[in-house]
Amino acid sequence: MGQVFLGTSPGGRPVAVKLVHPGFAADAEFRRRFKREVEAARQVGGFHTAPVVDADPEADVPWLVTAYVPGPSLATAVAELGPFPPASALALGAGLAEALEAVHRAGVVHRDLKPSNVLLAADGPRVIDFGIARAVDASGVTSRAGTPGFMAPELISEGSITPACDVFALGAVLAYALGVRPFGEGPVEALTYRVVHKSPVLDALPDALKGVVADCLAKDPAARPSPAELVEVLSSGGDGGAWLPRPVQDMLTRYHVTGSTTTDVSAHDVTGSFENRDRRTRQLGPPPSVRFEASVAPVVLGLIGHVLRLLTGIAVGLLAVDSAMGSADSAGAFLTLIIAILAVTAFWLVRVPVKWVIPHLDALWRPCELRVGADGLELQYSGRRVHYGWHEIGRVAVRRAKPAGWAVCVSPMPGAPLPAVRGPRNPLCYLDRQTGWIMVVPVHRLKGSRKEIEMTLARYAGTRWGGNA
Repeated sequence: MGQVFLGTSPGGRPVAVKLVHPGFAADAEFRRRFKREVEAARQVGGFHTAPVVDADPEADVPWLVTAYVPGPSLATAVAELGPFPPASALALGAGLAEALEAVHRAGVVHRDLKPSNVLLAADGPRVIDFGIARAVDASGVTSRAGTPGFMAPELISEGSITPACDVFALGAVLAYALGVRPFGEGPVEALTYRVVHKSPVLDALPDALKGVVADCLAKDPAARPSPAELVEVLSSGGDGGAWLPRPVQDMLTRYHVTGSTTTDVSAHDVTGSFENRDRRTRQLGPPPSVRFEASVAPVVLGLIGHVLRLLTGIAVGLLAVDSAMGSADSAGAFLTLIIAILAVTAFWLVRVPVKWVIPHLDALWRPCELRVGADGLELQYSGRRVHYGWHEIGRVAVRRAKPAGWAVCVSPMPGAPLPAVRGPRNPLCYLDRQTGWIMVVPVHRLKGSRKEIEMTLARYAGTRWGGNA
């Protein structure tokens, strides 16, 4: 919904200062709903939420201040360190259920509970941004609020908004924490179809949580348990020890516990001048963006190898021609077979380099640069700049694309503008009509390993990250 900065209250408490995206700020309906939802969110209490401290929906740039939670999101923790053990998942589920109980008691439906909206603190999980998703949905900026794979089927098919929607999302979040995507991955359309019409695949879940997750993911909202029932079931299965696995506990040391040594901005300063806010605040989480510069080394090595192969193919072809000319007077079947084998081998050796070299020469004289940031993906090449905002992306993945090999690809949200199909003028950022994915850039054209690119995408994309396939 915008940018998040670390600030301090007048008394020195660390707070998260959230500035609304200009696209939302220009929408009158969003402002009206934002104001109403913020007032409702102020009433939410409980141990497992980040309470609203202050807000101004009427400001030129609407803002919201909540208590700062010194810890990573569940999406970041799982992307970097892998799935949670069952004991930690039980404690996570109990905390999330208790948070939903408090949210629903205040008359608020979160409706966008997802791993990136769950922060992991030393004393338990925190649910953030409750009550904001409905304001976002009311604007004309997005085609659909919520996140595919975590949206309840009735929310997709009928637009019904009830507390049971949050329970469905809780089940999907629990499965995510355990490394399971109940409805798989892929383009938004396929994912939402499976949520509405298919049963979740939960075979990989531990027995202690399989039944609970299945109940939460029931198609019928009335069949799902209430948050209070989930608190009772999930809390009874815990062992009372440290709730976070050791690697995640170590991750918490990256996050500042107090704001006094990192910033001198107060919560009330956000109503003042925004021109100097970069000097007075420090943005939370990863840096604003990560750049991957062009890499020509793999292309050069590939060209050398394929040129050698091409020369070998030409030599074999010349040998075949010479043998054919020398055998004009002899019609031996064996010699004819040898000549045919040489000709086929020459064709095979020459064909592959020719197919490979021509498109890859483009990488030498038209290098590209990829930037991954909080606002989305941006590719620059040949004087062109192509940008995909996160609100336009349903899924981002590193997957195999012909003929590029491993490539950064995005599955666009419904209504997002689509590029042209692949052609001489569209060697990058083209639409694959067969799969519906947009091939942004091959991995071999960027400096950085495939794993580095995947980890960066996972950190910024959150639940939009689709892994590799």
